[in-house]
Amino acid sequence: MAPAGLAWQTLPEPGALALVDTVSRRAAALARPHPADLPIAEIVAVEHEVLRWLDPATRADAEGALIDRLTGDPMPTLRAVCWLTASWAVVLHLRTGYAPTEVLRQLTFGGVWRGPQAPETEQVWEFLTAQVRAGALAALTDDPSVAHAFHSAAATRVAGYPECLLHHGLVLMSGLWLTLAAHGVEPLDLAATLAVYTHDAFDRPTGSFRPLT
Repeated sequence: MAPAGLAWQTLPEPGALALVDTVSRRAAALARPHPADLPIAEIVAVEHEVLRWLDPATRADAEGALIDRLTGDPMPTLRAVCWLTASWAVVLHLRTGYAPTEVLRQLTFGGVWRGPQAPETEQVWEFLTAQVRAGALAALTDDPSVAHAFHSAAATRVAGYPECLLHHGLVLMSGLWLTLAAHGVEPLDLAATLAVYTHDAFDRPTGSFRPLT
């Protein structure tokens, strides 16, 4: 089933589908990442837990499941969160016309800890937000230098950092979800749809996202 306010269309490429906003009629191609880079199954599993996390009734359980996925190598899970964030930025672009890069650059982490009364804490949140932005921009643009910068920072061995970055990314996604809902669109199961209706294509164009209109 297509997400609310959106429709899927097939493309000649076996690894991609066209996502069309039913109001603006803007369209973008969404493609699987290369399976050796980020398997679609990883994104689908993370997407399932992210959508559960958005529901307060299942939030704690979903975040626990995502934290469990960080064991060993946390990068696939963190990169899947960033891929999903990029995909939601594309959906907001389809509805509003705002450039996806600008949507990502405007991601902010609000709260009572922001302000002169807690400058050190605010610096931490700004740093984490910049990390999530970098990961999402890497997924959006397929820019190797941005991807390398994100990996170098996110792959730190500091204990607890992956869990902190994950939680921060989820909170940023919740804000983006509310913005999408305010515009009448819900990006449900984007990765799951790609997993069902496409297959890995090793000759696909570079990048998972590109405009069609």
